[in-house]
Amino acid sequence: MDDASRPPAPEGAAAAPGTVPRPAPSLLAVEGVAKRFDGVSVLQDITLTVAPGETLGLAGPNGCGKTTLLNVISGFLRPDRGRVWLENRDLTGLQPHRVVRAGVARTFQLPRLAFRMTVEENVGAATLHHRLSRRAIRETVDRVVTSVGLGGLGTHEVRSLSQGQIRRVELARALATDPRLLLLDEPFASLSPGDVPEILSALRRLRARGLSMIVVAHSRALFEAVCERVAVIQSGRVVRTCAPGELPLPRA
Repeated sequence: MDDASRPPAPEGAAAAPGTVPRPAPSLLAVEGVAKRFDGVSVLQDITLTVAPGETLGLAGPNGCGKTTLLNVISGFLRPDRGRVWLENRDLTGLQPHRVVRAGVARTFQLPRLAFRMTVEENVGAATLHHRLSRRAIRETVDRVVTSVGLGGLGTHEVRSLSQGQIRRVELARALATDPRLLLLDEPFASLSPGDVPEILSALRRLRARGLSMIVVAHSRALFEAVCERVAVIQSGRVVRTCAPGELPLPRA
């Protein structure tokens, strides 16, 4: 599919969290994506968009296809049908490291970190594809580690940190790639209530900075805190897109 054959992007800008925004030009466009495993349809004709500066929530029961969709967008899975676009660049089927270079970073339900390495070493490794100087790497690591509230812990091994701090290390590592779109797969999973505010604060700062995000979560309150819209997925299909306050979910 070339650009001329794609439907025109709507115009407008993202709205504040909790409201349905006016349509906006797409940074990300997922078009008719389908994926099957062993004959079972996990994604069925998924179509959605994310505007520049927008945070989109993904809601739905376990097993509905949310993580599979993030895996398709980030290059860990190739769709059986459909396309993934970052503005005018076709990301469909690109390897994960090439998707990162294009400007898409992600975190995982279970953090994928080198637990015997330090915070700085984990975050610094994410900058390597930029071919930065040592000084630039140092500056990037210091900046993103501080931005997620881990200043002073850079020389600590990841295995010595709390679960909430580990989540923030993974967030810092994703940010070190300088993404235009950040995919967050259940960033609040397994956190104690005391850890959630730190993650929320970091996400609010990123949103205020204009970074586009997709956030998978299970709490309406969390969606209300950071998302303009939420796409509800059931049985591999987007069945509804709405404001967070309209979700049939508990606020806790």
